[in-house]
Amino acid sequence: MVSQTMAGFRESWAPDRQAQTAVFASALLLEVFATLFGGASQTNALSLLAVEVASLPLLFVSVYLMLARAGPRGALLPIILMVLVILVPIAQLIPLPASIWTGLPGRGAMLQVLDAANLGRPSLPYSLTPQDTWRSALGLAPPAAMFMGAMLLSDAQRRVMAGLWLALATISLLIGVLQILGGPNSPLYFYDITNEGSPVGLFSNRNHNASFLLCLLPVAAVFAAEFRGIGEDWRAIPPLLAVLYFLIGIVGVAVMHSRAGVFLLIPALIGSVAVVVTGGALRGRIRAAAGLAAGAAVAVGAVLIFGFAPILDRFYDTGELRFEGWPIVVKAAQSYLPFGSGIGSFDTVYRSVEPLTQVSTVYFNHAHNDYLELFLETGLVGAALFALFAIWFLIRAFVIWTQRDGEGRNLAAALTVLVVLLLAHSLLDYPLRTQALAGLFAFACGAMAAYRPAALAARPKSRTVGAG
Repeated sequence: MVSQTMAGFRESWAPDRQAQTAVFASALLLEVFATLFGGASQTNALSLLAVEVASLPLLFVSVYLMLARAGPRGALLPIILMVLVILVPIAQLIPLPASIWTGLPGRGAMLQVLDAANLGRPSLPYSLTPQDTWRSALGLAPPAAMFMGAMLLSDAQRRVMAGLWLALATISLLIGVLQILGGPNSPLYFYDITNEGSPVGLFSNRNHNASFLLCLLPVAAVFAAEFRGIGEDWRAIPPLLAVLYFLIGIVGVAVMHSRAGVFLLIPALIGSVAVVVTGGALRGRIRAAAGLAAGAAVAVGAVLIFGFAPILDRFYDTGELRFEGWPIVVKAAQSYLPFGSGIGSFDTVYRSVEPLTQVSTVYFNHAHNDYLELFLETGLVGAALFALFAIWFLIRAFVIWTQRDGEGRNLAAALTVLVVLLLAHSLLDYPLRTQALAGLFAFACGAMAAYRPAALAARPKSRTVGAG
């Protein structure tokens, strides 16, 4: 009966057109909300709630269409992986009888508290901090919705969303300039915990704003490579704006004095040029790549001339706690193997093992290495899921980069560079714990999953998710 209802629905509603329109509108809404209100990873419950509520339309439509078998070929495996990721925090919230949880590693302090309070041995969830785990589970809704939505969009719609992200990044950069002009007390700092006096833009952390600008450089390169000169045709405007973003974005990353941004700038530029060189027709692409490289060289030169000293000072900053904290995180993670301490429990666990010599007014709320934090909170399960994701990503990236044609190839290739840049930044920070960057990352992965080489795109589309 369900299949008959779905068949009737497809015949009466014309999902290939109207469903994509619904998905597109919902995805644009989530993109805007995630970028405007998802720039921090903590102390912003109302902002995060706004993003989570904005994700509901896209989440509902995307899940419905996926169940109606409207997804692209090859979507089954990444969707299964996404579901497994979501199930991790949910599984950690399931109440366990005392006979089980009392035997888990790292529960000694909890037992002492219960004994001191005469509370006996109640059933408790696996996570040491179930409230934080629950919030983390809710926080997966926006990126999950964006991931599925990106798979259901057309190439043209994904290009529009990519262009909108460039516009939002430009707005964030301009706000950052105004923040510097307004000083540490500028009303344009939107979060209580922030880098006052630095150009954080729409974020609470300058490193995350730098990552936002940086990872979009390959996307800007795709549009900039289409610039063929100024004419009366309005179609020359988007490529021209992309050229300007490519140049200004480089300067913006340097102005933020983000060490990770400076480190990743060269790989981002190399990836941007590679996307242009390897994609599209041979005619014009070499010239476009040369133009981008020359413009990037000028921008980098200007940065070195006018801003080298402040950037160098950041690398001489000796007040760096993350390197001192990483061995402590590794040791704590080993004590909670094989399943970790629970998603969102890092702050609680780290405070319980933090040496007194490190206690100060500067607190270590994240590991500043998302892989170590993931290992602490999820143990071998998280490590296995990340390994599966890495394998999927490498296979999809190989398929995309070995193609020279097909709609969306250049954008898909640029998004692989974007994913690599965010994953690399996660070695030194936690960019994907902000909804703004998590949504962009999910969109990139969804677009990669949806990409089809020209030879496969010519075949009739299957209505079965994961077919082919």
